[in-house]
Amino acid sequence: MTVHYSLNVIKSIVEEIMPPRNNRYINNFKIEFLISSKYWDYTEDQIEVVNQRGFKYLIKKATLEEEIDFLKSRIDEDFQYSDDHKHWLSQISLRERIKRLEDEYKVWLLQELSKRVVQF
Repeated sequence: MTVHYSLNVIKSIVEEIMPPRNNRYINNFKIEFLISSKYWDYTEDQIEVVNQRGFKYLIKKATLEEEIDFLKSRIDEDFQYSDDHKHWLSQISLRERIKRLEDEYKVWLLQELSKRVVQF
């Protein structure tokens, strides 16, 4: 599972993997992409996109949990031993982003729980 951070990146991936125009299987498979909720501008949680060749694919808004899991999968546990300063900085940034999302998730979870308490 990969969470993307731009609709343009998703579009370029689709264009890259498109089968030849005369491929009879062009609409016999389904592709789904996840995009960060930070970059989601739609009211629905998913949209179906049809490109200029008629190929359909689905873009879904990633949940905070999915995004956190994706980012955690990119963590290098031994980054502090790296000689590459850019890698070291990217790992620090990644950990900070995960921490912010986890905090945001905790707030969301508390709000959801409070809604349930009010309903009783």
